[in-house]
Amino acid sequence: MLVHVVLISFRPDTSAEQRQQVLLDYQGLGERCGGKDAGIMFWQVDRNLDQRKDWHLVELSAFRDDTALQRFREHPVHVQATSVLREIADWAVGDIHSDWALD
Repeated sequence: MLVHVVLISFRPDTSAEQRQQVLLDYQGLGERCGGKDAGIMFWQVDRNLDQRKDWHLVELSAFRDDTALQRFREHPVHVQATSVLREIADWAVGDIHSDWALD
């Protein structure tokens, strides 16, 4: 299992509407990129509860393996979502292998 975490920080000039649209788009991104059939074993995106460091959204996901993560990164829906995000936000990514067992 590979755990994938993304912290998203919107730029100051990003409107509330843009922030809300990104949240909604990213909440469904795992399913639109194939879901469990594509090796995306867990997917959650929501507002960060801790705003002290200006990370506005947190994506927490788990992939079956490195290959599933790479397929997700190359998926056209993900590529499009990232191109939109690139215009209004910055982000940090962390990936670790884990022994989590998800159904």
